[in-house]
Amino acid sequence: MARPTIRDISKLTGLSTYTISQALRGAEGVSDDSRARVLAAANDIGYIPNRAAQDLRRTNRDSVGLITASTSNSYYLDLIAGIQSMVQSLAWTVIIADVAVDGHYDASQEDRTVRRLIEARVAGVISTLTLRKENTDLLSKWDIPVVFVDSAPPAAAHHLPSVTTDNYRASMVVGEHLTGHGYKSWLFLAYPAIWSTRVEREHGLRDAASAAGATLTVVESANDASSASKALAAHLDASGALPDVLIAGNNPMLLGALDQFRLRGLHIPRDLAVVGYDEFAWSNLIQPPLTLLNERSGEIGQEAARTLSEIIFAQDESERLGLGSTPIYRPDHQKQVAAELIVRQSCGCLTPGESRHQIITLSVPDG
Repeated sequence: MARPTIRDISKLTGLSTYTISQALRGAEGVSDDSRARVLAAANDIGYIPNRAAQDLRRTNRDSVGLITASTSNSYYLDLIAGIQSMVQSLAWTVIIADVAVDGHYDASQEDRTVRRLIEARVAGVISTLTLRKENTDLLSKWDIPVVFVDSAPPAAAHHLPSVTTDNYRASMVVGEHLTGHGYKSWLFLAYPAIWSTRVEREHGLRDAASAAGATLTVVESANDASSASKALAAHLDASGALPDVLIAGNNPMLLGALDQFRLRGLHIPRDLAVVGYDEFAWSNLIQPPLTLLNERSGEIGQEAARTLSEIIFAQDESERLGLGSTPIYRPDHQKQVAAELIVRQSCGCLTPGESRHQIITLSVPDG
């Protein structure tokens, strides 16, 4: 696919390439009307100026972009470390951009981030959030490959690479473990569905609860600890009763729940059990130690970086042979990493003083 150029904007607007260049740079001497026509035409055809360099050769690009969706979630720390450990041997730089600062997704920030990464002529992008179709189309127009991690590709571009956990099966395992305790009242403290993992996690928990004859109540919150605490407080005040178990959808939800339980003087697991998603480094140091689903985000990060580098190297070879630089995606570029349920005391399994924990590993299905 041919990349848009200043000459294309000139044909659309009737303005000289010099005037267009000045307008795109924000220089003086260009009328407001001309500048508006240039910017509108550039946006319509997906033109992105190269602010990093005029040389667009792929061999000069040695950086990749990582789009995160709330770096306040400690899940991303291991993910980033996994990506860094893979690309450092290639002498690549990772450019990190957050499109959900403090857990609040901003669509305009996503748009700006994608454009800035294209301007920087990154070799590829890893995204932890399902990007809007307009942005995957824009990356495709500029032959920049993208790999999704901990999120599904857009429905309209389902062929794009991804490295994920089977969140439905993982949630079924969580639910089956809760069923073993005999819990009948489950509360799922969840983040918004803009994070695609939410849908499959809720789906798995609902099916597990139905099979167990349990009820599942979903309380949704913005994706930060403070909002989670307030949402949970409002629900508990309205219901007047505690669930048997609270299932925290991710680390911010877990932190918000623990804060609310502290404020109410509740004891875990005596007053209610707690399980959560996403293992973190000090989860066994909290009292009681927490039962969590470990998605192995470090391994997910490594696999995503490995997949992206494979696609980029294939692009380089294709371009060297004069066959074009369009990314080639294969079915095996969609991968899953096995998860494991780490059972500690917060779910009610172990008695105080025991330091051991149980690990229930989920296998990755063939194919």
